[in-house]
Amino acid sequence: MSAPATRQHHLAAIHMAQKALHLSKEDASALKFKMTGKYSAADMTALERRQYLARLSELQAQVATARGEKPAYTPQRPPAQRSTDDDQDERWSRARALWADLARAGEVRADTDSALQAYAKRQTKVDAWRFMNGHQINNVIEALKRWCRRVGVPTEPTAPASTKQ
Repeated sequence: MSAPATRQHHLAAIHMAQKALHLSKEDASALKFKMTGKYSAADMTALERRQYLARLSELQAQVATARGEKPAYTPQRPPAQRSTDDDQDERWSRARALWADLARAGEVRADTDSALQAYAKRQTKVDAWRFMNGHQINNVIEALKRWCRRVGVPTEPTAPASTKQ
């Protein structure tokens, strides 16, 4: 398939998906802008069109599921594209807790997600947590634990004290 044919197929698929979702022109433009920074699919790159199509497919699947129907297509994200509902949430929470403990101990100046992400990027050379594989995530968590041990910060979550009467 040549590049112009692919572009035309993408644009046609986008139009059909927007119509199936009953998106108004304004809503579709707002969604495009939120995802790509462009109001028109014609101005998007091929990658941006594919990402926008994937999002439209996700929305169609959600609508079908909400109606009690089986989605015609359930998009599968590549492993590198993770979202907040992925299995790495628990591990991010663990890293975030260690980071917060270090901040409370005065070892970290900024107790923010972006500061933790910058630290993780320095450790792994990967731009975002969602793009890290399990090995890289474990390395970040273990590095945080080693840092905690060096400065005397407990690495295990503390259980609330039980009250005996």
